[in-house]
Amino acid sequence: IVMMHPDNGQLQAIERILKDYPNVKFLFHGEQIRPYAAEIVGKYPNAYYTIDTDLSDIPNDFQSVNLYGSGNKEKFISDFKRDYSRVLDSAIKTWKAAIEKHPDKFLWGTDRAYDWHFDADVGALLEEISRSFIGQLSPDAQEKFAYKNSERLLQER
Repeated sequence: IVMMHPDNGQLQAIERILKDYPNVKFLFHGEQIRPYAAEIVGKYPNAYYTIDTDLSDIPNDFQSVNLYGSGNKEKFISDFKRDYSRVLDSAIKTWKAAIEKHPDKFLWGTDRAYDWHFDADVGALLEEISRSFIGQLSPDAQEKFAYKNSERLLQER
């Protein structure tokens, strides 16, 4: 499994590697591929996408909570609690239909980098919203998204 965080403007390169290496599983991640993630996973059997930071902020809403822009644990927790419903609604609007259309191709993930991202209080909030998000998916997609797709990919390697 090759995990990649493509940058803007790399759609053609992504499609080329997916075609050139059909026996390699590619797990994509990141907001730059978000606009065409559902298209890519639907078109290529070896393409997968992990959803993570969309469950901790609202894409392109620079006034909302942001896991990477908050700067510290206390601000993140405060902003996250303030924006929880909006973040959840945004994630559902953005991803529910795509996941349910391709339930075998999307995976839940976490995207943590700074020391305070690993704090138990921060982790609890990220887990809470992830569970709420997963609970909004169809029963067929819930377990696949939450963990079965990850297990399957690891077993198939």
